[in-house]
Amino acid sequence: MRWGAFAALALASCTTKPAVETVPAPRTYAHGIGGATFLIGGSFAPGRSPDGNSVILYGPEGSILVDTGRGAEHLTAIRQGLSGLGFPLVAIVNTHWHLDHVSGNPALRAAHPGVKIYGTSAIDGALTGFLATSAAASRRALADGTLPAAARADVEGDLATIARGGELRPDVIVDEPRDMTIAGRPLSLRIAHRAATTRDLWLYDADQKRAIVGDLVTVPAPFLDTACPEGWLKALDDVAASGAEQVVPGHGPIMPIADFHRWRGAFGDFIACARGAGALEGCSAGWLAGASRWIGDDSVRAKAMADYYGGLIRAGKLDGYCTA
Repeated sequence: MRWGAFAALALASCTTKPAVETVPAPRTYAHGIGGATFLIGGSFAPGRSPDGNSVILYGPEGSILVDTGRGAEHLTAIRQGLSGLGFPLVAIVNTHWHLDHVSGNPALRAAHPGVKIYGTSAIDGALTGFLATSAAASRRALADGTLPAAARADVEGDLATIARGGELRPDVIVDEPRDMTIAGRPLSLRIAHRAATTRDLWLYDADQKRAIVGDLVTVPAPFLDTACPEGWLKALDDVAASGAEQVVPGHGPIMPIADFHRWRGAFGDFIACARGAGALEGCSAGWLAGASRWIGDDSVRAKAMADYYGGLIRAGKLDGYCTA
């Protein structure tokens, strides 16, 4: 779970819900998915911070990496994937600034001096806002001993990453949609305004009819820490209208378009319920039912996350992200 705005839930899950600790970690997967594209699956082990999915796209002039994860194990998997075919890494595309998608940037930039990083300017506000606040909360938790032992390494790693914030920034700012050829491969870079973050970048690969959407799709629950729910809904509409037949989430397995529509429907129902006046427990139950095919044995954590995020929505604590 994320630290900062999500720290309270993570601590509660570790201290008052021991069943969360027994949930098996989602499977880590790494395999070719067709069209000279390789998926390195993220992980979300109990009591640990998540790693987002990474995707390697091979082009005639080198390889493109979408998102760089957080942990050392994930970075090792990326390096193995990049070395598999011997293509030079020429570009990194960050879908958004959350640390489980950008923390590998400094190490990969150092190992590949010519690499260009593409992303939005939203990270500038994050470094002085959400990430700065998160770092302060994490330092307090480390100092007062309230962190579970299993979480300390993740929190210390995140603090070290935030301290190198300048190295997370993109070389090429993409704040509006652009069709580009990167490493000799044509891609459409799309922008979602006020969705999971102030600006989310997602990619449409027309040749493969594949959308790589970052945290616009996540399991076992939508990660709403820095989100505008209504902007997120609009972004999902844009993905649905793109022509994609396959969607690569930021967390979780690849979805054929029919599964994406099911996830999108469950997400919309959850937001509508949380915006309503009924019991929030019903919103969480609805999410568990609607997204059951992806949650599997992770229902305890999924419910804890849905309860937490539903409460944020109901209390209006995410509304500021809709005007930022």
